[in-house]
Amino acid sequence: MKRTVVLTPDHPDWAGPPADPNLLRRLTGHLAARLREYSQEGIDPVEILRDGVVSARIAGVDDQQATQALARASVFCQSQDGVLLFSIGASTSFEDLDYVQAVVSELL
Repeated sequence: MKRTVVLTPDHPDWAGPPADPNLLRRLTGHLAARLREYSQEGIDPVEILRDGVVSARIAGVDDQQATQALARASVFCQSQDGVLLFSIGASTSFEDLDYVQAVVSELL
């Protein structure tokens, strides 16, 4: 099932960070763990920059091309200096982050 996941403050539908810092920390860890499952395949490094922001580099894929491909799959994120930046918003769910993992893995 296709869904829309907004993980960038630049998008008009981004709702700001979650009010609950514990939830934000858990969501951040969840996304980082899901992306790290593909470290052997080329999603590496994955870093938690701070609660709510995860960065990832996809080997062999230009970050701008990756951002565009993800947007075509309705996953909106930023890129900077060769890495993808995912900013978790108030409307982000664990299921959204599982979808992000699936879509990102298709770029490998």
